Amino acid sequence: MSQIVAFYTAHDAAQVASGVLLSLGALFFLVFCAALASALWRSSAARLWLVVCFGGGLLFVVGITIAAGLAVFIGNLADGLDPAALQALHVANLLVVFPWTVGASAFLLGAAAAVLRSEPLPAWLGWMALVLGIVAAVPSHVLGGALYHIGVVPIAGLGIWTVVVSVLLARRGETLTA
Repeated sequence: MSQIVAFYTAHDAAQVASGVLLSLGALFFLVFCAALASALWRSSAARLWLVVCFGGGLLFVVGITIAAGLAVFIGNLADGLDPAALQALHVANLLVVFPWTVGASAFLLGAAAAVLRSEPLPAWLGWMALVLGIVAAVPSHVLGGALYHIGVVPIAGLGIWTVVVSVLLARRGETLTA
């Protein structure tokens, strides 16, 4: 427990900074979700899946903002908290990953179906989203061992997928429509 106190006391400013950056990332991802849904809505036969995609994106953003809030809270109060309370917050911050993985899975699976049934984006992006979405849906705590955190791996893939899709949509001149 003393290691946790020492860590958060030494890295309090970094915790606050990471919380602020996470919350900004969540805001940008939410805008991306809206832009993607708008771009695919017009040409998609899978509108239900677009709703799943957007809802998953919202859940992902909620998970990120909860983690961001915990990081800022811990960073601001680390030196004044009871060690047991700090440990509980530390564990809570580690377990908030579940809304991330469930949200990422729903977002990616919805995006996969929508992309595979529409024209604005290449099909390989749909297949990539499908694989990442399936892996994100794996309850990592069940697997154990080296695969214990496999559900977190698609979060990095989601980042790459988001950048690629953003560039493709920007190149096409896609904009948000009312």
